[in-house]
Amino acid sequence: MSSSPLTRHSLLESWLELNQVIEQHPEIRGLLFDPVTGLPTTPLLFPRIRVLLEERGEVSLLCLNVVRYSKIEEIYGWKAFDEVMFKIAETLEGIAGTDLRDSDIVAELMISGNAFVIVLSPPRDSDRMDPDALEALVRRIETRLREELAKRIEPSLFKKFGCYAGAATMGHDANARLERLVHEGLDRALSESYGREAVDAEERKRRLRAIIDSEQISTLVHPVIDLADMSVVGYEALSRGPEGGEFERPDKLFDAAYDADLVFRLERLCRKKALQAARTMPDRRLMFINIEPEAVADPELRDVMFGSVLSEAGLDPQQIVLEITERTAIDDFRTFRATLEHLRAMGFAVAVDDAGAGYGSLQVLAEVRPEWLKIDMSLVRGVDTDEVRSHLVESIVMFAQRIGVKLVAEGIETEGELRRIRELGVGYAQGFLFAKPSPTFPADLDLSHLEG
Repeated sequence: MSSSPLTRHSLLESWLELNQVIEQHPEIRGLLFDPVTGLPTTPLLFPRIRVLLEERGEVSLLCLNVVRYSKIEEIYGWKAFDEVMFKIAETLEGIAGTDLRDSDIVAELMISGNAFVIVLSPPRDSDRMDPDALEALVRRIETRLREELAKRIEPSLFKKFGCYAGAATMGHDANARLERLVHEGLDRALSESYGREAVDAEERKRRLRAIIDSEQISTLVHPVIDLADMSVVGYEALSRGPEGGEFERPDKLFDAAYDADLVFRLERLCRKKALQAARTMPDRRLMFINIEPEAVADPELRDVMFGSVLSEAGLDPQQIVLEITERTAIDDFRTFRATLEHLRAMGFAVAVDDAGAGYGSLQVLAEVRPEWLKIDMSLVRGVDTDEVRSHLVESIVMFAQRIGVKLVAEGIETEGELRRIRELGVGYAQGFLFAKPSPTFPADLDLSHLEG
């Protein structure tokens, strides 16, 4: 997410001294170009800004803030974020001469940051920038950039980013240091971009509330495979928002729910839908239901699990595995553990999701003592060709064997990954290699071609 005002202020302040150092030591200019995008960073814009202020009396700055909505690096790897930043820089330079003018200068706020700065050329027919024209340009750049990125970036990744622009015009002041003027201008432009982000966030909250109120949540099921005989041992219930919309994926749903303080309501609805779907589940199978750490403290959790919803589904507690996701950190382990133990006493099993990728996974394992442990797909992906991943999974297998935990390898997509996972001693698996998530239960899968 975006930087806090305090952090932003501190970063901007650092340029005051940096610009003086650049002037005294020109040889360090080569270190001030971002290695990913190739763009110059803000300190290198000072000469152009000085000229514009002296010749035209004012200069306008447009700041573009790139917001990440979820754990991009953990899901896709750090190269994915760098690729998006490169595409944004490429797009901004590509629209010079259309929405931007050839003489507008594009830069990055700082090396490896998440914001861009554009020094706007003065109007051709006026000495001053018209505020309405500047606002129209901001809107146009936002829209054009989103349209171009939607074409260039893989759809599921595109939905995890937001781009917000803001602008400010600063006038020449002979009594103020140039660095101070630039600092104030950038701060105003960034503040405007954050304001746009906040308005957008409020609109997302409104849409999320509407989804919850109208119960527009569906459940897909994904089989968990016993690698000993390639049989289906159970299914994970996967919640989805309206198909094709912003909230179709669960990570976006729950990120917005945490921001809007709607986690309990969303969790209750997802749980209700999962248990309703379980009514048609084949006999003697398990249902893995995702539970947010924060929702474990929900008083309704115990009531639902032992109330009419569970009985109507024709399930008993021994068929339910509560899968603890690690989307957020667990603050109060004592209360968290006590609630889980109460549920265990009634017959429910507990799984920990995303082993190797979440917040404090080792502490979660020590405190929760789960019956099931899911190895995150970031470790499984390429495990047959990556020695480091192979060793990490091997260590998890040894640990699980010692404490009696059943392991599930998530995200298996190739026969090579399956073969290596088996060699390492993992007992269960999920992945597109076996089946894709489905709205109906695949009772029996023909996986004979994957045996042995």
